[in-house]
Amino acid sequence: MVGLNAARVLIVDDKESEVLDLVRALWKVGVAPLYVDPTTINEGDASWPLSGIRLAFLDMDIVGAGADSTSKVAALANCLRSLIHKDNGPYVAIAWTNHPELVNDFDAYIFSIHEIPRPSALIMIAKEDCSDIGSISARIDKELAGRASSVRMLEEWESASVLAAGEVIGELSAIASGVETGPERWRKSWDRTILRVMHTCAKESVGEDGIADGASAYKAFCHSLVPLHEDKLERGVSLPPPDLLQLTKSLLDVTAKEDCGIEAKARINRMMHCSFDELKTLQAGSVYLLEKSSLRPLFPELTTMLKTLVPIRSLSPEEQAKRVAEIASQVKVVAVETSPTCDHIQGRLILARLLGGYLVPVRLREDSLKNNLPASIWELSPLWLSFGGSEFSSYALLVDCLLLSSCGLDKLKSIEAFFRIRNQAFSALQVHFASHAARPGMVLLK
Repeated sequence: MVGLNAARVLIVDDKESEVLDLVRALWKVGVAPLYVDPTTINEGDASWPLSGIRLAFLDMDIVGAGADSTSKVAALANCLRSLIHKDNGPYVAIAWTNHPELVNDFDAYIFSIHEIPRPSALIMIAKEDCSDIGSISARIDKELAGRASSVRMLEEWESASVLAAGEVIGELSAIASGVETGPERWRKSWDRTILRVMHTCAKESVGEDGIADGASAYKAFCHSLVPLHEDKLERGVSLPPPDLLQLTKSLLDVTAKEDCGIEAKARINRMMHCSFDELKTLQAGSVYLLEKSSLRPLFPELTTMLKTLVPIRSLSPEEQAKRVAEIASQVKVVAVETSPTCDHIQGRLILARLLGGYLVPVRLREDSLKNNLPASIWELSPLWLSFGGSEFSSYALLVDCLLLSSCGLDKLKSIEAFFRIRNQAFSALQVHFASHAARPGMVLLK
């Protein structure tokens, strides 16, 4: 049962005695399942719903004899609604029953309910056949290979990610192990040393001034492990295992090469480059909305700011004014804190360095501003954003290096940021700004 050793496997059945053979069979291949009796589930229990379920064995009849098929399907669907988080992601469902109509009805039923995660494959297997793990594994692998090779590849990455985290913890533990030989002395030494290692990692991540209490120290330590985890994960997924090589060819299919669409790109970019954590804390890369903000007087009027985005030579003054007004009605004005990250960490910042810019709907960016951005503009696009409870949509962040301002730290600390640009994109912005600020003029005849 390849790819499931580090994932969560769920068994749902109201009769514990009927799952023991399956549990033992899964143990033999290194898979530790979680068994749940649906009659013991309490609504609102903090243990549920679960995320990371990749395989679920589901008894199609958890209400007992006498119930009609509609009641059986509804009962199981409600059970899954409580057990598995709606954002769980892909999983394979194994239906335990000899009644195909229940499987088909169940499949159709749950696909009509948004709160229930949809299985990427639904396979019917009789309970008496589930003691043969080889047969189950072959059925699952065949199902995924035929219809959902992507699930298998995602499971491999997830497994590698879990293993990478385990390797990081293992190496940190080895560093703290020391040379003590007695059990009690070794344990005390290890505990002291690992705390020192954790504190050192936290301090180097955010500086002494960034550690205000235990919670902030722990968070800083966890953040310091990200590159360590990335190092282990990078090596873990450098080459796919032999059983995955054939499936990886699906990534080169004609359909796979089609554009995934602007919304998908915007949502992934949001995850990669936008942080929504601790927005009330002054941090490098913070993006502030200027509308009705005390920062607004630091920058010119919007119509003045936007003139750099509109080609002046090709438009009459009336046309230019009309175009600027049209754009102004659709954009959000922002300011980005661009001081060096190290100055924030070391507490050496005196004034905040702000660059003005805009959040522009991607459709407007493509229709009205295409190929018209001056060299002073740095762009991060598309991003999946929402303002004040409005629907999410795709936006382009345009930062203008000509709109440089500054303000005292107290003013900025009293304002909540909209989001923060993460390190990779923020470094690119700083390089662009430095290049623009240091750009020399040159007379060259061609």
